Amino acid sequence: MSLRGRVRLALLACALTGLLGAAWAATAGGEGSSGLAARRDALRGAAQAAGARAAQLGASLAATEGRLAAVEADVAAKEAQLAATRAALQAARRRLALLEQRMQRDMAILAEQIRATYETGRPDAVTVILEARGFADLLERLSFLKRVRNQDVEVIHAVQSARRAVAAQATRLGALEIREQALTAALARRRDELSAIRADLAARHAGALRARARAVSDLQGVESQLRRLQAQASAASTSSSSSSGSGSSAPPPSPASGSGGFVFPLPKSAASSPSSWSLDDGVDISAPGHTPLYAVGSGTVVLHGIGGFGPWAPVLHLDDGRYVYYGHAGPGNSVSIGTHVSAGAVIGEVGAGIVGISTGPHLEIGFAGPGGGPLGPGTAPQMHDLLLGSY
Repeated sequence: MSLRGRVRLALLACALTGLLGAAWAATAGGEGSSGLAARRDALRGAAQAAGARAAQLGASLAATEGRLAAVEADVAAKEAQLAATRAALQAARRRLALLEQRMQRDMAILAEQIRATYETGRPDAVTVILEARGFADLLERLSFLKRVRNQDVEVIHAVQSARRAVAAQATRLGALEIREQALTAALARRRDELSAIRADLAARHAGALRARARAVSDLQGVESQLRRLQAQASAASTSSSSSSGSGSSAPPPSPASGSGGFVFPLPKSAASSPSSWSLDDGVDISAPGHTPLYAVGSGTVVLHGIGGFGPWAPVLHLDDGRYVYYGHAGPGNSVSIGTHVSAGAVIGEVGAGIVGISTGPHLEIGFAGPGGGPLGPGTAPQMHDLLLGSY
């Protein structure tokens, strides 16, 4: 799971499990139907708020990760520029050394010619004419004198050219060194920024892990309370049955059957045993994800989606006028709104994983109002009796 996914899970788990614990505590304390309905509404609102906060944090993390990627790309580009600049700098230094060697050689030649001229003397044109032994000899002497002077000029020009090349290369070398210094400083700043971003992400990651640990602890507490409540409900059901058998109290009201009688809403082989069922607004029955859901009677599918029970939870309007909701359903086997089905027809599936406010795959089935909202815990015993009778 990505870092954003872990943060989102931690936030949702913290918010939902804490509120679930409060709701169950209120139930254990004997809170009335209206109080439980209000608590459920508050729980759903808090769940939506927690989801919004998680989405905001996810967007913030995405922006930070995008910034980190941009800085990493910029650092890589600057490192490439710095490497290229350093390579050019090394090449420039090698060329400068060669130019300096050539300049030293040309200057040595020029110095040798100047020394030779000083020691032996250089004949001028008059001396050459007077000492010539004929016209041919005169021409030869004048040509030699010209070659000597041209050679001197070439050596001087070579020295001057070498000095100019050395100066130009030294200037380029200086510019490259300035560029290298600037790139090194910029790279250091970007690396510092990169380290700061990584440290921030690491801190957020650590915070998400701590929040997840707290959420797991809260969830375990809620599950412990839920097991206690299930035991209390079981004991209350046993006590009610005993009282009914002795005639000390009237039997619970039995809703009218639809055509074909009341059908158990799950394959019995997939549903958990009645001893594990628990009462909430309806009756919670554990079953694997993707288990088909059956219509408990003939009727019309009038709604999909109930707050806290997921977007695919169907509401069945029975032909006898009652409404039945199927909480925590998944998207499979969904029947279009307005479809009339017979008792036992497949109208959905148990949601796989966490669907709505849930700790795992299961069905919560109960009586609803025309708007799809559960009628509350007061009707759960009636649904429980119908389920037991059809199991």
